[in-house]
Amino acid sequence: MSDVKSRYSVRSRSTDVPGRTLNQARANHWVIDSPSGPNEAVTTGESFMAGIAACGVTLIELHAQQKGLPFGSLEVQIEGVRTEASMPDFATIDLQFQFAGISQEQAAYYVDVWKKH
Repeated sequence: MSDVKSRYSVRSRSTDVPGRTLNQARANHWVIDSPSGPNEAVTTGESFMAGIAACGVTLIELHAQQKGLPFGSLEVQIEGVRTEASMPDFATIDLQFQFAGISQEQAAYYVDVWKKH
């Protein structure tokens, strides 16, 4: 077995509000709501999508840094759609990468890097 490079551990527990969880990673705590629960805090689906979008930004940013390539700035927008027929899966997940400060060719290269990872 290869050496572990990263390990992620998150704890989620119920609260006195049905459909609301209290979550912890290291010393960080946050609330996540179910869309069918209170739906006041960030929802489970939004949290999941945020992880994917943040991974896209940081993966490309780190790649550029490690290779000494221009980066500029990047915004990743993600949208997931669930339908009655697709539940509990997503029917579609769409990502948009919006780069600033680099060429169209460099942006296409970075999207390819993301797709390969």
